Amino acid sequence: MSVLKLKNSYTRQLEVFEPLQAGRVTMYSCGPTVYSFAHIGNFRSFLFADVLRRVLERNGYEVRHVMNITDVGHMTEDHLADASGEDKLAKAARELGSDPFKVAQHFERAFVEDAKALRLKIYRGGETDDPELHPRATGHIPEMLAMIQKLLERGYAYVVPTGEVYFSVAKFPEYGQLSGKNIEENEAGARVGVREEKKDPRDFALWKVDAKHLMQWDPHSDKGWDKADYGRYRELAPEGVDKTIKPGFPGWHIECSAMSRAHLGSTIDIHTGGEDNMFPHHECEIAQSYGAFGFTVPGPHGAPDEHHARKTFSRYWLHGRFLLVDNKKMAKREGNFYTARDLMDPVAAGRKDLAAKLEAAGFKGGRVDPLTLRYALISNQYTQQMNFGVDLLVQAKASVERIQRCYERLREIIGPGTDLDIAETASDKMIELVDKYEREFDDALNDNLNTPNALAAVFKAINEINAMTLGKAEAVEAMRLMDSFDEVLDVIDRRERSGILTKTEIEQRLALPLPEFDLLANAELDSAAVAGFVALRQAARKAKDFKRGDAIRDGLKHRGVMIEDVPQGVRWKLE
Repeated sequence: MSVLKLKNSYTRQLEVFEPLQAGRVTMYSCGPTVYSFAHIGNFRSFLFADVLRRVLERNGYEVRHVMNITDVGHMTEDHLADASGEDKLAKAARELGSDPFKVAQHFERAFVEDAKALRLKIYRGGETDDPELHPRATGHIPEMLAMIQKLLERGYAYVVPTGEVYFSVAKFPEYGQLSGKNIEENEAGARVGVREEKKDPRDFALWKVDAKHLMQWDPHSDKGWDKADYGRYRELAPEGVDKTIKPGFPGWHIECSAMSRAHLGSTIDIHTGGEDNMFPHHECEIAQSYGAFGFTVPGPHGAPDEHHARKTFSRYWLHGRFLLVDNKKMAKREGNFYTARDLMDPVAAGRKDLAAKLEAAGFKGGRVDPLTLRYALISNQYTQQMNFGVDLLVQAKASVERIQRCYERLREIIGPGTDLDIAETASDKMIELVDKYEREFDDALNDNLNTPNALAAVFKAINEINAMTLGKAEAVEAMRLMDSFDEVLDVIDRRERSGILTKTEIEQRLALPLPEFDLLANAELDSAAVAGFVALRQAARKAKDFKRGDAIRDGLKHRGVMIEDVPQGVRWKLE
């Protein structure tokens, strides 16, 4: 197998990947700020990290991947280091008529639903509910305050008369190394007025004070704290923090530094995010993590600085490029702003105009299948700017259907119940085909996640497979190749596509707990789930609630499952 190389933003060089600990990779990804539904630009960054994780595992590494939830609002002007502006969660709470904690919980649940639909591996299986892999900022105030106190003690931070704490950028000359930005750009007069209490206009906030803010923590008492969090705070900072720090809430940048350290350790292998995170967010993370703990990482073997310490806690920094929509920056005022759920169910999202546009482009019911959206968002290399539009979705739909058709053909030849480890030997031609295209696929992905070249290998393989007359042994070998591709792509729908539920089977299903109707909108509709909703419909019909029965039938149809009453029971088909 070829050697994995990644574009390290810290050095702006393509570097051979080497973990700090042999065989194990620690990886942190900046996750969502849950003040609204996640948009497709957000998910492009999350999906590039997902592909990276899968490629690392494909290369034999055990990966511990952490992606945080920012549920303490940061400011609207988040491109500025001190983030002057209106708090996003407070703004959302005002507009929605709720408090920031409830707003964050609502949008976090929505994000998890979308992430599952798009098959992010960090939201599959046991990882979904593991709080150590999805740390919330509100649950890590003790770690943040302890880190702030360290920065004060080491001379990297200072408290101003208002009780806020700032990081002193002048103390860290390497500030700007990651982004290559001239940090003088952040001086007074640049876009917003600089807060007068700061010693240097470049300094950024570690702890903020605002009596009107609804999220508050008192560093000097247990007032308003979760009991367990306060107990942990007293363990991490037995002497408390500087007495001049006033009750308040953390700055945005300190959150990720504290959560990464809490769940991955002092140094990590990889930190990912969108290019908008590079400055100031990641630049500030580097500065404050070094300031508080002084840990460094070596350059990888063969790098020009392999024998010199890099003053950063992550060895590799990877950033996904911006996503444009119809060659313009995505913005609500441009009418080209899409959340993931806008595309997956535009009618439910209140976007009937978008549903009509998608219907006209060939998307049944005006809905983009999550696997099509996943494919579209991973279809170009993360270091290249993506231009998103309906044309891209149409191409992605056709590509996913080609992959699915090949998979279905192979499954039909193999037949049900066949052991994929059958003793029969495939032809030399098929074995050579599998070896060739699996190698091309890996070579492309190991070249800084070159997904366009990887996809080219997939479709060359499919073309050759489709042109062959296949026996069962050849189909099994080809299926192994398709499964191998899908370990990274994850766009194959492996559900049963149709069947008949007999009257006896429906009656048996009625004896089990029935699903909630509200779950139909987002449930993963495999054969078992379909049986549950068919039984729920039957229960409604037995109760002569025909309106509810029709609503269940229509809900299944909306999700692409057609049902038909037949003499044997109910025939269903996934379209």
